[in-house]
Amino acid sequence: MGLAAAAAAAAAADDSALDEEIEFEIPAYFRYYRSGRVERFAGTSTVAPSLDPTTGVDSTDAVIDPSTGVSARLYLPPSTAAPPPLGGIKIPVLLYFHGGGFCIESAASPSYHRHLNNLAALTPLLAVSVNYRLAPEHRLPAAYEDAWAALRWVISGVHPWVAQWGDLKRLFVAGDSAGANIAHHLTMRAADLPAAVKGVALVHPFFWGSAPVGSEPSDSKFRATMDRRWWFMHPTAVGPDDPCWNPTGEAAPSLAELGCTRLLVTVADNDFLKNRGRLYYEKLKESGWKGEAEFVETPAMGHVFHLVDPDSEIAAAAADSALDEEIEFEIPAYFRYYRSGRVERFAGTSTVAPSLDPTTGVDSTDAVIDPSTGVSARLYLPPSTAAPPPSGGIKIPVLLYFHGGGFCIESAASPSYHRHLNNLAALTPLLAVSVNYRLAPEHRLPAAYDDAWAALRWVISGVHPWVAQWGDLKRLFVAGDSAGANIAHHLTMRAADLPAAVKGVALVHPFFWGSAPVGSEPSDSKFRATMDRRWWFMHPTAVGPDDPCWNPTGEAAPSLAELGCTRLLVTVADNDFLKNRGRLYYEKLKESGWKGEAEFVETPAMGHVFHLVDPDSEIAGKKLRLLADFFRRE
Repeated sequence: MGLAAAAAAAAAADDSALDEEIEFEIPAYFRYYRSGRVERFAGTSTVAPSLDPTTGVDSTDAVIDPSTGVSARLYLPPSTAAPPPLGGIKIPVLLYFHGGGFCIESAASPSYHRHLNNLAALTPLLAVSVNYRLAPEHRLPAAYEDAWAALRWVISGVHPWVAQWGDLKRLFVAGDSAGANIAHHLTMRAADLPAAVKGVALVHPFFWGSAPVGSEPSDSKFRATMDRRWWFMHPTAVGPDDPCWNPTGEAAPSLAELGCTRLLVTVADNDFLKNRGRLYYEKLKESGWKGEAEFVETPAMGHVFHLVDPDSEIAAAAADSALDEEIEFEIPAYFRYYRSGRVERFAGTSTVAPSLDPTTGVDSTDAVIDPSTGVSARLYLPPSTAAPPPSGGIKIPVLLYFHGGGFCIESAASPSYHRHLNNLAALTPLLAVSVNYRLAPEHRLPAAYDDAWAALRWVISGVHPWVAQWGDLKRLFVAGDSAGANIAHHLTMRAADLPAAVKGVALVHPFFWGSAPVGSEPSDSKFRATMDRRWWFMHPTAVGPDDPCWNPTGEAAPSLAELGCTRLLVTVADNDFLKNRGRLYYEKLKESGWKGEAEFVETPAMGHVFHLVDPDSEIAGKKLRLLADFFRRE
């Protein structure tokens, strides 16, 4: 062997020897060799971004900083059908940092991929899960710098998903274990970006310090091991009480500077790190910080249990607890919708059972229209139908009725609608079918329109014995009030595909809107913006406030000449700001070339659906007789 070859062989032998010399290791995490080679024992499995078949969440990968290789996996829930304002709704953005002791795991690991898919779907939110650089190849503060780069990248809106669907006024930061540590330090630094971060969730945060806290292990050998690990991860840190490791220590900046307005700290009872999480929460409360803080401890569970066993009931409950108090959207006096998907309704929840009404003699019963969606109806049969024709009784008109409530409250079983349909069925008389269509926000439009179509097809099929025996389907009427009148209009437009199916339609105080004020309609920009937001929330795929579903007289709407009935009644109330839309609808219908007979009635000095608010009043009785007369006429 020549001298050069011998030297090369010796060098290779030295390299081989170096490679097998262990510099540092954390059992079950990684082994770091003197050569710089890293052998990881966990957190190396990955899955590709994809459209998740279980949640419907789509995901994609993006590079944040080409110079460092920092990247992220983004998650987009299915509620975002199209970018606002053409459709969809702006949703919160979550900047997430995975755990793994700063040295293992990634945004692409199966457990985090599943967790972020589930979280994005449940909230819903647009999640940005960051692949920060890991130790020991990139020791701290590299991960902190990567977090800052990720925050700046998100708020720049450079990624199209963030630009189109992200509501950056609702930007949240979260992480678990080491990721919670990163999230804290990022939020302290975010004080330099006022109002950039709305809230932070620290899940089982990985903090430490020189002195034991609470029931934290006090064994000197254990604590020395923790200190060595920390120094290896962050070699420039100043001991175990460095602010990066101990944010409640004397050397740490005041928690009063935390750059957010809301904070959630969650810990697990069987996790020795729980004491640090509790201390952090207590010190934050004492610091003079002006935000709102919440602390949740899960009993009898260990560190990041929700990732270890994501299918468990307690994991789901923990996710709900973390999200449930964040309000996604609300309409005062109607409902409040939380990020967890929970809906709190403030009206329209009372119900009464079907029964034989002692005042009118009308009988009622409930029936399922579509078992797959749960759509149902309450049917009302007046006492004039003593026995089925031809043995007795007479065939009577059938009324398909849709209740109001802004598409989000009320039901066919509510006391006010139950009484109204009892009275209407007796006075006309007619056979009423009052539909329980699906409500927003659990089922946003066009769900209610689809349910109305299913109800119409169900009625004309004659599958229910009351309809088959007593219903005169040649005198089938459709009616509704407020949002129900909106549904009734759209159903009747579609009913043109069923010639002569619907004889007449009554639109009572119809709930229509549009971008430009009509008549005396409120012109205040803030009021109109509020109305527009409500509409987009109810119908996320609608094309703005002039979508035909919202504005049937707008340029984009089909011609009213196609209305699938021969008679129409529009009623409005003088003190209802929606009256202008009802009047415009009537006028446009008359101008459209529609061949039917139209009638318009305005009630003076009364408000929206006054006949339901005060059904015993004389004016409500007059309204009831107006409707009965319309349904009664040949």
